[in-house]
Amino acid sequence: MDKLSPVGVFDSGVGGFSVVKEIQKVLPGEDVLYYGDSANMPYGNRSGEEILHLTRQILAFLERRGVKAAAVACNTISSLIDRYRDDYPFKIFSVIEAGAASVATLDADCVGVIGTVFTARSGAYHRLINAVRPEMKVYAQGCPNLARLIDGGDLRPESIDPELRAAVEPLLAQAPIRHLILGCTHYPLVSGYLNRLYPQLTLIDPAHEQALAVKRFLESQGLLNDAGSGSLELNTSGDAAQYAEAARRFGLKEPRAINTVAAAQPL
Repeated sequence: MDKLSPVGVFDSGVGGFSVVKEIQKVLPGEDVLYYGDSANMPYGNRSGEEILHLTRQILAFLERRGVKAAAVACNTISSLIDRYRDDYPFKIFSVIEAGAASVATLDADCVGVIGTVFTARSGAYHRLINAVRPEMKVYAQGCPNLARLIDGGDLRPESIDPELRAAVEPLLAQAPIRHLILGCTHYPLVSGYLNRLYPQLTLIDPAHEQALAVKRFLESQGLLNDAGSGSLELNTSGDAAQYAEAARRFGLKEPRAINTVAAAQPL
């Protein structure tokens, strides 16, 4: 690998585009190679072993393509990162670690997290936040259907609002939460809905901190490509036309290619 090698980003669907958007802002010269496994989403309703099995196939794809770093743009996959991050020749960045870093300096004694069912149950945000802020209370709530709705392009308020209320109301009933971590990379696309329903909450999107972590690593290793064109290649096991539309919704650069690739094979 060298400076011209791409940065890999992967997710169970289009949610990882929120991370791509931040990488394009923070690292405008870097070529980005994206893999979205929409054929198998939502990952958050699967078992840990199933998620690992799928993840290793995606990482093998990125390894074959010669990435110099990979951003895990999926909280569900990131919750298991200690079980695979040392098995590949490139640095792998967790979006959950980025999210925990984002709240380390908050003037607050509690924080809420909404994410997939798996992410919420994993306790990953609790562990990482409490490692640096032992006194902070972390309240997490899983959303079984929200990522699937967003990935499928169903952004109607009558579909999204009930899902958000079902996730946020239990958190507010437990504690006087003022800050809410978007613990799924799909959720920034519905941040406007959250702002409308819960204007008192400050939303935290870990994607920016993750992009900064990638930048710091590339600089430290002499791998930063600051003179490149910053191209984007999308690879999906889902619908290519849907990915093109989602890329426009997220405000990404025009992809140079959108490829339909084989899905990771479930157990």
